[in-house]
Amino acid sequence: MMRPYRKLSLSSSKRIVLALSFLFIFTFTITLAEAQTSNSTDLETLLETANGLFNQKKYDESIPYYDNILMINASNIDALNHKGLALWESHKYIESLPYFDQILAINPSNVKALNNKGLALLGLQKNDEAIQYFDKVLSINSSDVYALNNKGGALLIFQKNDEAIQYFDKVLSINSSDVYALNNKAEALAEMGKNLEALSVIEKAAIDNPKDEALQSTMAFVLANMGKDDEARKYYEKALKINPNLIEILYEDEVEQFNRVMGNQTTSH
Repeated sequence: MMRPYRKLSLSSSKRIVLALSFLFIFTFTITLAEAQTSNSTDLETLLETANGLFNQKKYDESIPYYDNILMINASNIDALNHKGLALWESHKYIESLPYFDQILAINPSNVKALNNKGLALLGLQKNDEAIQYFDKVLSINSSDVYALNNKGGALLIFQKNDEAIQYFDKVLSINSSDVYALNNKAEALAEMGKNLEALSVIEKAAIDNPKDEALQSTMAFVLANMGKDDEARKYYEKALKINPNLIEILYEDEVEQFNRVMGNQTTSH
């Protein structure tokens, strides 16, 4: 199972939806001194409440608080970013775009907004446009791991596995334990039939992160490709405990392996 910037199914946006929920969703908080408002106490309270709900993944509940912040200060970058992300988490990609655009109108070089807009465009399956935004980030900072991972994932959509791996390798040269790059690189290698190499990339990460659904599922897929069904089943079961609806966000080839290994069982145990 590819992760965020992970590859979109060409026929469905489900994979990008789940991937993005794990994704490099870029959030940041401005200081209250930067807020252009005379009521900093109210703003501080609203930000604390809104961000608390957002971090609890209560996205719909957080939106009214961000709206209130924006009524106080329409240029509040934190609220614009978070509201866009809250909408994006609810798969409202079109609705999320104006908020990232407002940030970019204030600062065209804001790499977080550029990355987030690219992710929203991926959700809309506007993959070429999305890559342009990741490229803009990389033109500003060629070592931005978010943009590197995102562009690698976007390239997987076009089945440009070798080229995608180059971007994941750049991330891993910066941070050798980046789980997103490890997962996506292993996925790409497995799709190329390089299962032993994929296993060497993902095995330690999957063991070290037992609650990571994407890593567990990709590990299972690699093992299933190698004919190690008993071992694969254990990892699929771990992934199902994390997400009982795992089957809904797997690629077609992954679904085939999943059904074979699990005996056509598509619900958690």
